Amino acid sequence: MAERTVVRVVFDDAREASAFLQRCRRQHLDATVEDQRPIGTVKKNGPALAAWLMAHRGWQSIADAANRDSAWKAAWKIRQGKRRGFESMQFDARPVNRNGSWAVEARYKGRGVKPAADGMDPLF
Repeated sequence: MAERTVVRVVFDDAREASAFLQRCRRQHLDATVEDQRPIGTVKKNGPALAAWLMAHRGWQSIADAANRDSAWKAAWKIRQGKRRGFESMQFDARPVNRNGSWAVEARYKGRGVKPAADGMDPLF
């Protein structure tokens, strides 16, 4: 059996993906659709999720929770740096109730701002 080379291509538009697939088939390539889910819904966890949040500014929905308590605990772990990838404490998270179901939203806060030195020496 000959070794096969696999190439994965991602398109933003379904029409572009379909046209590319037809061009490949006209050239007698074994082209198939592997996965039709949007790339934005791929589960990320730990350091990959932290890197993704740094690239996407603002509040992002990152997880669905079974109830309010689990949403609160997941948000707390991110805020406190207990979750892997979030140890830098530069992330904020909050539990959100949307139409009766709970989710967790998070954002990258960025570097903390150091207080400016006012030039005064301590008295003691």
